Amino acid sequence: MTFTLTKQHTARRLTWLGWLLTIILIAVGLFAFLANLYPFLAPEKPPYDGVMIVEGWIHDFALDEAVIMYRAGNYSKIVCTGTPIETGSYIQEYESYPEMTAARLSAMGIPDNEIVVTVADANKNDRTYLAAVAMREGIMAYNIEGTNLHLVTVGPHGRRSRMLFQKALGKDYRIGVTCLDESSYDAKDWYKCSEGVRSVLSEFIAYTYAKLFFHP
Repeated sequence: MTFTLTKQHTARRLTWLGWLLTIILIAVGLFAFLANLYPFLAPEKPPYDGVMIVEGWIHDFALDEAVIMYRAGNYSKIVCTGTPIETGSYIQEYESYPEMTAARLSAMGIPDNEIVVTVADANKNDRTYLAAVAMREGIMAYNIEGTNLHLVTVGPHGRRSRMLFQKALGKDYRIGVTCLDESSYDAKDWYKCSEGVRSVLSEFIAYTYAKLFFHP
């Protein structure tokens, strides 16, 4: 009997044609992933009535569209959600994004008795979920009836926001979502500018974390 420390082993390896086909398949898969990533993160789902929820940080152009939808739809209230303002709060009239957005809505002609402000606790983590919790408490405090909610947000933030609002509010509520276009880049060509790449990829990572690891 002989003892050896090595042995011969035969294995199949890709030829240049095999490598070329593999690279093509990877490239096609990557292109399909990128092409469908923005629509996945920015879904459009009913219901579109009941209580409208507006994330307080959305830009003026998106808020204009939200107001048009509110006036044309069957809504009882419009709730402004969000967190305190962290930059420039010392020189601003409002201390939070929801308060600022409520003032914008009032200036645009929405009656004050239809506007509800809910401000989340100041926290650097899980802000969207905390905003949803604050909104849940606001619904209870104002005795707002109905279980249909329509979340209006901007860009690829929509899927994660809707999921976290559903977690905070529970299965008794039906939450629709509308994702309005970003103002800083073209949604169809988000991968052609740094702002779009940063926004979409970071939101995809945040959604993956919230989906798999976040447990309130």
